[in-house]
Amino acid sequence: MQKTKDKKNIEIIAYCLMHNHYHFLLYQNSERSVSDWLKSLFSGYVQRINRKYDRSGTLFERSAKPKLVTNDNYLIELIHYIHANPLKHGFVISPEDWKYSSLSDYLNNEASKLTSKRVISDYFSDGYSYQDSFQEYLESKKYEEDFE
Repeated sequence: MQKTKDKKNIEIIAYCLMHNHYHFLLYQNSERSVSDWLKSLFSGYVQRINRKYDRSGTLFERSAKPKLVTNDNYLIELIHYIHANPLKHGFVISPEDWKYSSLSDYLNNEASKLTSKRVISDYFSDGYSYQDSFQEYLESKKYEEDFE
């Protein structure tokens, strides 16, 4: 993901890689960069898996389902939903236990090699931490609903 991220004009705001699906929240810096980035990321992955297991064809049932983020509340709720997804699907008791997401970047208030600091610094730098916001979200049990 890091190599692909560096080549394209996108920022990874949040992500979660699950056993049978994934979630990426991306900031698009140019008109076609998100679709190009996803194509680049998954074509290489599919090729490696196909070679390794002597198979051909696609690995994914469906293509990405992009959603336009239109306001700050939707943005924050979407980040929470992505980070709570392992809990929703019963893979962990606590979302912090899932190591294939950007949650630790948010809880530690820092960007990593993959995630952008854009949202972390813009929304959670004034004493109201992401951890507080995420805890409220978990207590509301909104993650149990399908996200629209």
